[in-house]
Amino acid sequence: IEGVHEKIKKFTCNFCSRSFTQAGSLKIHIEGVHEKIKKFKCSHCSNSFRSSQSLKIHIEGVHEKIKKFKCDSCSSSFTTSQGLKIHIECIHEKIKKFKCSYCSSSFTQAGSLKIHIEGVHERIKKFECSYCSSSFTQAGSLKGHIEGVHKKIKKYKCSSCPSSFTTSRNLKIHIESVHEKIKKFKCNFCASSFTSSGNLKTHIEGVHKKIKKFGCCFCSSS
Repeated sequence: IEGVHEKIKKFTCNFCSRSFTQAGSLKIHIEGVHEKIKKFKCSHCSNSFRSSQSLKIHIEGVHEKIKKFKCDSCSSSFTTSQGLKIHIECIHEKIKKFKCSYCSSSFTQAGSLKIHIEGVHERIKKFECSYCSSSFTQAGSLKGHIEGVHKKIKKYKCSSCPSSFTTSRNLKIHIESVHEKIKKFKCNFCASSFTSSGNLKTHIEGVHKKIKKFGCCFCSSS
């Protein structure tokens, strides 16, 4: 009666300050938290857990794929309450609690922060191309490299003409220079401006530096 109705916690843990209303609860606490005993074994795999509840969550989420935690803002559902919580914070609330220690960038997920640090600050290029010696900081960059350089896949199509490109960057350059006629490459020697860096380079070498690199094959003129 004392333990259930009055919530008297007379079973105190000798390892920490926590106390419990029942001896059984104290025993489970000590075995799981302090002794790290994982006596609840999964019948589907080699994993074991400290509590029957953790085992139940594991079986439902990993083996039975039961997604009972549903998002109120969209149609997504998750196997754990923690997964739902992370989803809401990242997708709907846009909470960026993972802050970079090198710069002011922040991210919604720990994985995204790790990729940022390795790619931007540590310059770790762990994604290696199987066709050449190139390596990249991100899997997406490697995928784009293989599709564009080796497989010549041009999946970025222009909506204004039949042209297509291997990268979104090249498509952007094409649209700005060919269709929008944006001349953002300005000459430092005169008022001329160009739609591409290549055209600017040709202009400077030919007009200002007087570089004549295309010689005549019949005489000495260039």
